[in-house]
Amino acid sequence: MQSQPPVEFTDEIKSLFVEKNLLKARERLLDTLANNWNGHNNLIAFTYLYAGDRSEDDCNQAMHWLEKGVLAGEVDAKVILGRLLISGELGQSDFQRGKLLLEEAANNNVLMAVLTLVQIHHGGVEGHLEADTDKAMHYTRQAAELGDPNSAYRLALELERAEAPDLANAFKYFDKAAQGGLSQAMHNVGVYYLHGKGVSKSVTLALAYLAEATKLGSPLSMLTLALLYLDGVEVPKDRGVALSWLYIYQILFPETDIPEQLQLLLDEVSVEEQNFARAAAQNFMTHQLNKSPTGTLH
Repeated sequence: MQSQPPVEFTDEIKSLFVEKNLLKARERLLDTLANNWNGHNNLIAFTYLYAGDRSEDDCNQAMHWLEKGVLAGEVDAKVILGRLLISGELGQSDFQRGKLLLEEAANNNVLMAVLTLVQIHHGGVEGHLEADTDKAMHYTRQAAELGDPNSAYRLALELERAEAPDLANAFKYFDKAAQGGLSQAMHNVGVYYLHGKGVSKSVTLALAYLAEATKLGSPLSMLTLALLYLDGVEVPKDRGVALSWLYIYQILFPETDIPEQLQLLLDEVSVEEQNFARAAAQNFMTHQLNKSPTGTLH
C-alpha cells in the first residue's frame, strides 16, 4: 500500500515545478520511487507532460508513467490518463477506457473526474457518446455535493426551472454556490430570503446576502437594493440609500439602462440626498467593492 510523502519532500517538488526545473524534479522523484509514496508516478508523468517543446518521446514517457500510476492505484493518474485517452492529445486514443478510468475516479469523489463526466455527457462526443441529460445532471449533483460552486449553481437553476419546481432544494444549492463565492448565487439566495421562496422569509438575511453580492460586483443586487429602499415596503424608505446604490450601479455599468422608477429618482433628487449618496457610493467603491465574502451568513 502506498503511503503519503513527507511534507518537506512535497514542498520541495512543488518548488521545483514552480521554478520549471522539471529535470531536477524528475531526478528527485526517481531517486525516491522505492519509498512507494502516493502520487509519485503521476508526478513523474507531469515532468514529461509539462516539458517545453514536448517531444514524441516525452508523450510516450508521460503515458508510461501514468499507466504505472494506475496500476499502483493512484487515483489522480486515473483522472489524467482518462482525460488524455479521451482527447487523444498525446497521440493515444481510447475513449471507452478513458471514460471507464474517469468513472472509477468519480466513484472515489475526485472532482476533476466528475466535472469531465459532466462535460462529455452534457454535449456528447461525436462518434463515441450521445448526449445524456440525466447522466450529466447526476454528475452535476455529485460535483455540487463535492463543493464545486458552478455545479451547485447550475443544479439550482435546473431545480428552479423544472416543470414542477423544487424551490427548497434550489435554495439549498444556490446557498452552496453562494458559500463558494458566486455573486449571482448570493443574489439569488438574497431574493429567496426576501420573498420566502423555498426558505423562511428573512429580510435581514436577504439584505446581508444582497450586500455581499454587491461587493463582488453583482449589478442585480445593486438595483434590487436601490428599489427596496426607494419603495420602502420591506425596509424603511430611504431615498439617499436608494440613490447611493443607483450611483454605484451607474459607475460600474455606465452603458446599461436603469428601471424607470429609478430614473425618476435621479430626475427629482435633492442636493442633500445627492451629497449623501455620492459620499456613500465613494466609500463603497473604495473600501468594499471586490471584497471576498465574509463567510456563512446564517
